[in-house]
Amino acid sequence: MIDFRYHVVSIIAVFLALSVGLVLGASFLKEAAVSGLDQSVQDLARNNEGLRREVDRANAGQRYLNGIMGTVGPELTKGRLAGHKAVVVALPGADTKLADSTVKLLDGASATVTGQVSVKGQWTDPKRENELVAALGTNALTFPTGSATERAAKVLAGAITEKTPPIQSGTPGGSTTPPASGAPATGAPASGAPATGTPGSGASAGAGGTTSAPPAGGANTGQQPGTGTTTPGTHNTQAATEALTRLKEAGFIDVKDNPAVGADMVVVIAPSGATSGDDPGRTNNAYLALARALDGGGNGTVMAGTASAAQENGAIWALRRNDQTAKAVSTVDTADTPVGQVAVVWSLVVEDKQGISGQYGTTGTTDGPLPELPKKETP
Repeated sequence: MIDFRYHVVSIIAVFLALSVGLVLGASFLKEAAVSGLDQSVQDLARNNEGLRREVDRANAGQRYLNGIMGTVGPELTKGRLAGHKAVVVALPGADTKLADSTVKLLDGASATVTGQVSVKGQWTDPKRENELVAALGTNALTFPTGSATERAAKVLAGAITEKTPPIQSGTPGGSTTPPASGAPATGAPASGAPATGTPGSGASAGAGGTTSAPPAGGANTGQQPGTGTTTPGTHNTQAATEALTRLKEAGFIDVKDNPAVGADMVVVIAPSGATSGDDPGRTNNAYLALARALDGGGNGTVMAGTASAAQENGAIWALRRNDQTAKAVSTVDTADTPVGQVAVVWSLVVEDKQGISGQYGTTGTTDGPLPELPKKETP
């Protein structure tokens, strides 16, 4: 019979064999394992270096292209918007530098830039809907249905665009409905608000960007003398100033220069990156409602921004996915580049001449980098 000591010796022998095997295996396999790892690291390093060279070449090509377009771009846009008035509307979170450069772009294309309107984040705050409607004054009665932002969009569009504006000033007989607390009773803007009148070329219309106001009921006001009412199909500068003043004093917009004189072309600057907040879908819908309203008051509207605005939940991304808005408003997701700046101007030309909108840029599904100009407009 096999006694207990035999079992003990057998178990010890097994463990000893395992130990010897591990030691021998590590000794013989170590060099092969290390060699394999070294080869993998070297392969990854070579691949990484190859990718880095490709990125460098791509960046160099992009700089080369931007250099060319930076030189010829002004010639491609020069005079394209002559005879038009344009306004720049910056949505919450938009790049202020992009908004300012867009003003210079439009001015270089020979458009008369009436001014800038910066929409604040409070515009889409659901807790301030009642305040937003109250800030519309009597114009809220013109649009009794729809969300607060939809109604406000139509009033703002009527104030800064000149094509069949929906806003009104006062009541028959020349009296005016009192504005919000602290606002002027006669429709004159408060301190810091835009003055009435027609500015000069571009965004700079003399000191402070404003000019003297025309006589009430006179030319360019769209107001019947002594009545305070609006003539259909004309722009009422006094009413526009009142509407902008109310929205400004209520904290929903900021105004620069004199957009109250009205424009027939609009560039909307999209927020950079994805729309934030608890309900980005609701916020983007408010932005799209404003874009549609602005387009309805002029001859062309373009939403311009960076590639980040065309990514998921960005304002341009949302617009391109909304058929109703995409059929009316063009988009450019490269507005921070020389090519994109040309696309902004050419998009306005195509909308004005052909009534066709398009989506241009590099992110997602687009119609290419630039729109195709009408033959008589081709450089």
